[in-house]
Formats: sequence, structure tokens, C-alpha cells
Amino acid sequence: MSPYRLIITFDELEGQDGASQRFFSQTIAPLFDDEKALYVGEVWWTLWGNRPQFLGGIIVESLETLRELLNSSQWETVMAEFKALVRNLEIKLVRETA
Repeated sequence: MSPYRLIITFDELEGQDGASQRFFSQTIAPLFDDEKALYVGEVWWTLWGNRPQFLGGIIVESLETLRELLNSSQWETVMAEFKALVRNLEIKLVRETA
């Protein structure tokens, strides 16, 4: 089975001084690190250009495990807090092919 990649992109709100980055790495990423079939593969920061400021890539081995997490009350709570720190939030699921 080909793995999936959950891609999260966002821009930080003015005046947050890295709060969204810290929230992503300290709150969102650990949600995935606790699961055997999910892990954070990369976090990218855009220095210039017309692209989202930040991109986080989460590798998903089990689509069922991902569904369980994304449908949990814990995920809803974390995302509600995260949305208050960012703009242009997008979350995409991509299936990797060999």
C-alpha cells in the first residue's frame, strides 16, 4: 500500500512572532508522533515568494488511523485554537505513488 501525505499550509497572522510555528511543532506534531502509523516528515518555511509561509508534511501509513485522529474531539479542539493563530490554512491529503 502506498503511503499518504497530509499537507498543512498556512500563513502566520501579523504580530504573532512565531506563535503558529510553535503551536504546530509543540501541539499539532505530537498528535501524530503518538501514533505508530503517522509521523511528521517535514516542516518548511518560505523565505520569499507568493507561497504559504509554512508547510508541514505528515506521513500517513494507515488511512484508517488518520481518519480516527481527524474525527476526534482532540483534533477539533487543537485546530480551533490553531485557526486563531493563522490565515490561509489549507489541509490536503495526497496519496504517494512509486
